[in-house]
Amino acid sequence: MSGAWIGRAPGKLILLGEHSVVVGHRAIAAAVSRGTTVRLDPIDGPTRLGESAIQDDRLMTALQAVLPAEGLEVHISTDLPVGRGMGSSAALAIALLRARAAREGRAPSFAELHRDGFVIERVFHGNPSGLDHCVVAMGGAVLYRRGEAPTPLQMPSYAVVVLDSGVAGDTGQLVAGVASRRPGVDPALNRLGELVELALPALHDPHALGGIMNEAHGRLREIGVSTPSLDDMCALALQNGALGAKLSGAGGGGVVLALCPDGGEGLVQAAARRKIAAFACRLPEA
Repeated sequence: MSGAWIGRAPGKLILLGEHSVVVGHRAIAAAVSRGTTVRLDPIDGPTRLGESAIQDDRLMTALQAVLPAEGLEVHISTDLPVGRGMGSSAALAIALLRARAAREGRAPSFAELHRDGFVIERVFHGNPSGLDHCVVAMGGAVLYRRGEAPTPLQMPSYAVVVLDSGVAGDTGQLVAGVASRRPGVDPALNRLGELVELALPALHDPHALGGIMNEAHGRLREIGVSTPSLDDMCALALQNGALGAKLSGAGGGGVVLALCPDGGEGLVQAAARRKIAAFACRLPEA
């Protein structure tokens, strides 16, 4: 036995449209320039988990769903925050499938990644929407509506800063909470959907896009999914050079996405002074 087989996949962020996508509007999501790498090493004996940056009791179940029962040791490394809405499980799924295909001496099709990625995502999320592993497999930016095939979008690769609240939001609970507040929150949900449509012709204009992001965060606050911590991180971003800042994902925790054409170094330093974990990356992945 010799050699090893490697697969990599990016994480993802929702740029606009979270929660409104649940009620039929479109959303924009994009791959980011951070992600997960899976290395498969040949061994004698049962397939097992080796070094892993992800600690989750469901990992072996996920591996067993798509790998042979014998002969592999699986090593996982990632620079994504886990459980923060950045698609860490989807990145693991697609990286794993790409490593499997490399072992078999071939390139996987999107159809294979989509089908088998769903198998892995169900291990972690039960009944996922399919958005995360779709975006991760396609790369770039996509326009997504539930029940429809995602459409690739052309947009520049922007410098962004991700600020981590340190708290994992419960997506199911947050979605249910928004549903319980309908129809009172319907005007804000509909406006969130309108903002996606307004953003489509503005994707090459960072100032216009930043303004749309700022309004989107306000609407997400109206529907009850932001927190004082997320609001504070958005304010910090805008005070330190960001053109726009909003929570990204279900809310209740997770991360804030800040659009920073200047590269965001000043914001990362300002966050560090506040003991807020933050990092710069690019969206969509170049």
